Amino acid sequence: MDAKINNKDKALINRRRKHLGNAEVFFYQTPLHITKSKDVWLFDSEDNKYLDVYNNVAHIGHANQDVIDAITQQSKTLNTSTRYLHESIVCLAEQLTATMPEGLNVCYFTCSGSEANDLALQIARAYSKNQGCIISENAYHGNTTAVFQMSPEDYPLQQRENWIATLPGPKAYLAGPEAFIDQAVLTINQLSNTVGTAAVIFDSVFSSDGIFLPPSGYLRTIYQIVRDAGGLAIADEVQSGFGRTGKHMWGFAHDDVVPDIVTLGKPMGNGHPISAVVTTRKIADVYNKKQAYFNTFGGNPVACAAALAVINFIEKNKLVEHAESVGVYFRQVLNSLAKTHKIIHQIRGGGLFVGVELVSQHPAQDTSAVVNKLKQLGVLAGITGPENNVIKLRPPMTFQKEHADIVASKLNQALDSLV
Repeated sequence: MDAKINNKDKALINRRRKHLGNAEVFFYQTPLHITKSKDVWLFDSEDNKYLDVYNNVAHIGHANQDVIDAITQQSKTLNTSTRYLHESIVCLAEQLTATMPEGLNVCYFTCSGSEANDLALQIARAYSKNQGCIISENAYHGNTTAVFQMSPEDYPLQQRENWIATLPGPKAYLAGPEAFIDQAVLTINQLSNTVGTAAVIFDSVFSSDGIFLPPSGYLRTIYQIVRDAGGLAIADEVQSGFGRTGKHMWGFAHDDVVPDIVTLGKPMGNGHPISAVVTTRKIADVYNKKQAYFNTFGGNPVACAAALAVINFIEKNKLVEHAESVGVYFRQVLNSLAKTHKIIHQIRGGGLFVGVELVSQHPAQDTSAVVNKLKQLGVLAGITGPENNVIKLRPPMTFQKEHADIVASKLNQALDSLV
């Protein structure tokens, strides 16, 4: 599929370079021009078909008819500033908080995961009267001025502000819980003695750290240390939320904890821009007394209609349970490849969020080669981890066992192609 870029696509690339900023937009050596989509499939400008196991924005499948119908109908009726009273924002808040642990019952609506995490930090600072934030060593939380500095995956840690402190991800905890806890206490105490600890924020599946479901005790331990220091616990569910990790609607539930603030994003509108912050009434009241919040488009009627359609589709089709059962099978067929491909070090994750860690003399180079080969074979995957050696597999929640078989077969071919 990748032999050559056609002239039409070359022209589009040149037009893009001329008129758009030099953002990091292409994930492959040869850019992919997508023209249409359906469920778990994407199609390029030459009508080649790709199995999408990367793009979790289309959470309940590309071109989902329920979402299309909801957006279309609401667009015909009303879409205006959120300063007016409208029913869909209240309905969405009610349905969203009904999926949360008791007490997490107040919503703020935003337009992106970055905005949600930025607002969560504002709320934590207002409530705690502190400034500092704890993150994982290779975290990514967005691209606003504040949260970009909390994203060492893209922002070098040596340039970080003094209000940011880092902790190792779950791999260090699994290697030695006692040493990890000692380091956590020391790090948080140092932060508390300078700018104070406002919050800890962790992506609940630690995607940028290499994809780890939180091991038992990890979140619980850090949450307690931070709370003892006067801070709040923020669960970033932008990637792990809405049932993706199986068993639970939210990733933090795998460690049986209740955060003080939860942030939501990417999959929430199935491609329509909407995100949210969910917290307690007590925390919200403190924030509201100190600062007014308004977002022109956050929680607009059409965005809310899309998000309601997503939640309803998940519940109607039991997609949380589906992610768990298909995810178990997916990891089984991937683990079977490890028996013949020694480069596969570990299969990690939960539900339909899976990481395949490759270990070799040149892990980042080999992982890139495999992912680009997968694209040539008609499967779209991503790369993550501190060493860029983890293949990220994050398909729509409508992904089936037969799709898992396709991925395993193509991955087998891609691994065979390594020299």
